[in-house]
Amino acid sequence: MSYVSVTKNQHIPQYCGSCWAMAAASAVSDRLRLMTKGAWPTAELSPQMIVNCASNAHGCHGGSMTSGYELMHTRGAVDEGCMRYEAKDNECTDINICRDCGHDYPCHAVQNYTKYYVEEYGSVSGEENMMKEIYARGPITCGIAVPDEVSVLSSHHKQLLAYTGGIFRDRTGTQELEHAISVAGWGEEDGVKYWIV
Repeated sequence: MSYVSVTKNQHIPQYCGSCWAMAAASAVSDRLRLMTKGAWPTAELSPQMIVNCASNAHGCHGGSMTSGYELMHTRGAVDEGCMRYEAKDNECTDINICRDCGHDYPCHAVQNYTKYYVEEYGSVSGEENMMKEIYARGPITCGIAVPDEVSVLSSHHKQLLAYTGGIFRDRTGTQELEHAISVAGWGEEDGVKYWIV
């Protein structure tokens, strides 16, 4: 039995800078699985609904994970079955929160659907506090630096984009946060500490 939600690509079916919504939806989906011990039905929260409706965010043009959590705290989020990922900006209207489409009738807003809320949200800082939070409640979201392609080590950036496994080591020293991820755990191999993201 797995408590981990499905891995998704924020750029399918087209480019969309929605990592902030993807990370928040993923971390909370995983926490829901942990809380229910993986019981069916599992909830896979909709990053598209978060992109559509989070305030203080810019949809596919970036946003803050905090905006995703704020939405889940105040308004609630829906399951992916209610709003599939489209990788585009939509207005936060009823049909862009939860919809259904019929064979003989057009797509329409669904009025009766389940909402998922977070009771509280905040931030932690530092390796030990991150580990404590993950251990106590499950995955967290985190901002990471991505080395700039125009840097001297531009091939390093391509390595991150082409990551296929193992421990990824960033040796550039880049610290500007440019991407959001969900952190599910940690480990150590041959004296090298790592995060499972």
